[in-house]
Amino acid sequence: MSFQTQATTGQLDTIRSIMKKTRIAMLTSVSADGALHSHPMTVQEAEFDGDCWFLASAESDTVNQLLAHPQVNLAYAGSSEWLSLSGSAEIIRDVAKKKELWNSFTDVWFEDGAEDPSVVLIHVKADSAQYWESPGKVATLVSVVAAKVTGDEPHTGSSESVTI
Repeated sequence: MSFQTQATTGQLDTIRSIMKKTRIAMLTSVSADGALHSHPMTVQEAEFDGDCWFLASAESDTVNQLLAHPQVNLAYAGSSEWLSLSGSAEIIRDVAKKKELWNSFTDVWFEDGAEDPSVVLIHVKADSAQYWESPGKVATLVSVVAAKVTGDEPHTGSSESVTI
């Protein structure tokens, strides 16, 4: 694993790729008693530029926790790649942005549409990211078996930590 002070264009492309392949992200927030809570959130179809967007009920535990403690972590898990973003969240009430992100899947959760005042945006501004990529299950297994035979280190993928 290597650490870089600022994400390169290629690293940001990798982060975007992992995000686009993941339908659900786990948003971890801090409750009033200091406990960590993770909430499944639907990934919105927005181009990642350091910002992540989610829709939520204004009355949800998630929103109440974020209002008190804005520091969060987002975890994305794919079949052979993983991403962890840390940053801060804010609650935004912006009908135009809700309309931009709204889709038919959103209608399942929020029947009254983007203009419903009980639906808010969670805007996460990422500060840093760590991601892992593996060559896939079969290639990883072959590498582990080969390493066992040769005594070499297995090639199970790569990991990067970057500042956004």
